Amino acid sequence: MATKKKTIVKTKNGKEVRLLTPAEKGAKAAFELKKGVKVTNMGEVKRNPDGSPRKLNKVERSYRVGYLNARKDNAKAYNYNKKKKAARKAASKKK
Repeated sequence: MATKKKTIVKTKNGKEVRLLTPAEKGAKAAFELKKGVKVTNMGEVKRNPDGSPRKLNKVERSYRVGYLNARKDNAKAYNYNKKKKAARKAASKKK
């Protein structure tokens, strides 16, 4: 099975940035909520100037919860419509 190549782009300043797919972004948000700390797109824990991990505040936590809820809601709607379409197709075959 082939694995996808990670998308890394360079900014105008020469800094490398990793772009996330929606699934990776959701996994990152779930990980950050579970651990309570911020993580870079590369998977490293973000740190304060004193070296301690940067914690999520209430606003950041609520943004991540909202993102995950929106993904879950869209998945439910997609699956519902897919099931409805399959039922319609099966009913038309019976005729």
